[in-house]
Amino acid sequence: MKILIIAINQEKLPSAVAPIGAACVVSILQKFNHDVAFLDLCFSNNIKRNLIRELKKSDPEIVGLSIRNLDNCSSIANKTFYKIARTIIRTVREHSNAEVIMGGGGVSVLPRELAEYLDVSYAFIGEGEESLPAFLKAYENRKDFSRVPGLLYRNNSTWRLNPADFSGKLDDYPIYSYDRIDYKKYFDHGGLIGYQTKRGCPFTCIYCSYRTLEGVRLRFRSPGRCVDDMERIVQETGLRDFFFTDGVFNWPTDHAIQICEEIIKRDLNIRWIAYCNPSGLDHEVIRTFKTSGCVGIELGVDAVTDKMLINMGKGFTRQDIQNAYRAFIDEELPLAVFLLFGGPGDSYEDMAETQKCLMEFGKANAVFASLGIRIYPDAPIYDIALKEGVITDQTNLLEPVFYISERLGEDAIERLDKLARREATWSTPTDWNSITVKSVQRILNRFRSIPNWKDIEAYGEHMRRKR
Repeated sequence: MKILIIAINQEKLPSAVAPIGAACVVSILQKFNHDVAFLDLCFSNNIKRNLIRELKKSDPEIVGLSIRNLDNCSSIANKTFYKIARTIIRTVREHSNAEVIMGGGGVSVLPRELAEYLDVSYAFIGEGEESLPAFLKAYENRKDFSRVPGLLYRNNSTWRLNPADFSGKLDDYPIYSYDRIDYKKYFDHGGLIGYQTKRGCPFTCIYCSYRTLEGVRLRFRSPGRCVDDMERIVQETGLRDFFFTDGVFNWPTDHAIQICEEIIKRDLNIRWIAYCNPSGLDHEVIRTFKTSGCVGIELGVDAVTDKMLINMGKGFTRQDIQNAYRAFIDEELPLAVFLLFGGPGDSYEDMAETQKCLMEFGKANAVFASLGIRIYPDAPIYDIALKEGVITDQTNLLEPVFYISERLGEDAIERLDKLARREATWSTPTDWNSITVKSVQRILNRFRSIPNWKDIEAYGEHMRRKR
C-alpha cells in the first residue's frame, strides 16, 4: 500500500525536535513492505505548496498525520500546534483521494476531541508498531477494526476505542528511519539525534500522560542493541550529538549504566544529554555518565518542599535532590533543573523555600521555573481539577486549561518573576519568550553550544530586563 506519513511542524526554539515517533512508524511500515513516503513540515516555509508537490509525487492511498504535541504547555504564552492539521487535511482532500489517519502523543491524550475537530475517522492511541500494520491489513481487506489495538474509529454514528497494546518487545522493532530526517537542519536549529532506550513509566506524577502513551510496564531495548544503533547513526551521518528521549533515562540505574559502559567500551566518542530524576544519581553514576560522553543532564524535580513533592506525586525526596546536586557539582557535570509551580496546595512560601533550598544545595547551571499544570483527562490532575471546579466533565481540553493553586493568587507569574530575578541562573516563561533570549538561542544553536543552557547565568546577570 502507498502511504504518506506527515510530521506536523513544531516550534524551533529553544531547539527543534526531530520527529522520531513518525520515523519509527516509517521503519515499521517498510518492514511490512509498504511503499512509504515521508514529509517533515518543521522547516517548511510554504506548507501547502510542499504538501501538494509530495501528494503528486507519492500518490498515496493513506495519509498519516503525526501530531507530537497539541501545544507548548505554557500558561503564560500558549501556542497550539494541532490547528495547522486542518489546513493539511483540507489540502490532502482537495488534491488526492487518500484516507486520512492520525497518531502521535498529541492524538493519544485527546483522541476523540481531536478526531472530531479535524473530522478524521481513524486515530491511534499509544504505540504504532503493532496497531498500524494491523489497521492497514484490515483496511485493505475491508475487515472490521475491532482487533486493531489502540484504534479509535467511527462505527456507524458512534465512536469505538480499542485498548492499546504495550506488549511489544523493543528489540524486535527496527531502528527508526533516521535517514529520512534532515538532521543537519535540526542541528542548525539546536536539535540533537533522538534515541529511546526504553518505554513505559511506573511513576505517578500527577500531570503526566506517559502511562497512556507507553504503558506502565518498563520495556527495554538491550544495551548492546542501543549502542549498535547509535554506532550505525554515527557512521552513516557523521553526527555525534544525542539526546536520550526516555521519560527518565536513569531509571532503572543499571540499564542506563550498562548503556554507558557499552559506549565507553566501543570508544564511540559522542556527546549526549538526557532527562533524569534525582533518584540514585550518586558520584559513581555521574562519573560513568561523564566518561561515556554526557555533557549535561536535565533534572526534572518539579518541586523541592516535602509538601509539594508529595502533592505532585514525585516519588523521591528532598534529600535525593540534595545528593544529586552534590554529585553534579563535585563531578563538574553541567546541570539544568526544571521546576513546575502551581500544583495542588502550592503557595508563594513554597516557591521561596524551593529557591532557598536549591541555592543551599549548590549552584546549578540553569533553573527553569514554569507555572501551571496543563490538564489532560488521563492524568491525576484531571480528577483534582474536576473536584475543585477548575473544569467540568464537559470541558473540551483541546483548548488548554491550566491548574494553578488558588493560594498563589492572580499575580502568581509576577511574583515568580520577581523571585527568579534574585538568582542569575533562574529563568521563567517571561524570559523564554523575550526577543533577547530567542536571539541568543539562535546564535548558540548555530555554534552547536551544547547544552545550550550551561551559561545561562550570563544572560541573568547582563541581559535580563530588570524589574
